[in-house]
Amino acid sequence: MSAAGLIPPPISWAQRNELIYVIIDVECKDIEHKVTEKSFTFKGVNVLDASKKYEVTLNFFHEVDPEKVTSKNIGRCLEFTIYKKEAGPYWPTLTTDKTKLHFLKANFAKWRDESDDEEDPKDNGMFNNFMGSSGGDWNNKFDDFNVDDEEEDSDDNIPSLSQNDEDDEEGAEGDKEKKPAA
Repeated sequence: MSAAGLIPPPISWAQRNELIYVIIDVECKDIEHKVTEKSFTFKGVNVLDASKKYEVTLNFFHEVDPEKVTSKNIGRCLEFTIYKKEAGPYWPTLTTDKTKLHFLKANFAKWRDESDDEEDPKDNGMFNNFMGSSGGDWNNKFDDFNVDDEEEDSDDNIPSLSQNDEDDEEGAEGDKEKKPAA
């Protein structure tokens, strides 16, 4: 995988139904990369320490489409978007390696599970209807709280949360009554 003096860069990856992301998590110069249907090769030199030369070859778990690869140099990292040859089931791992690669980890910020792909990407969760609804009449959004219909605001009818609370309250009242007046 690496020759003498060359080390693998820290890499994170994520996947979607139709693509995978490979992120080289180090700022590099003199970058060379090549994507084939079955592998990804990267070479680069660390910007801050020219003695650190990176090189790695990843053998993909399944085939990818090398014609659809895009890359972005974000500064602190390089992000490669690589489309799978066939969209479909998620890969259990990025590579065909049987052992865990110490420099490779999952990037959960970009990860989307198979079940997430079925959801509408415009759905922002449970507050979507509340925040995204048209009309803009905020007063009507809280009608079910009945704020104007306050009959009595008392804590007298709230039950105790534990047996100890009830004992403490009874003991405290009893102590007050048993104390002689000074």
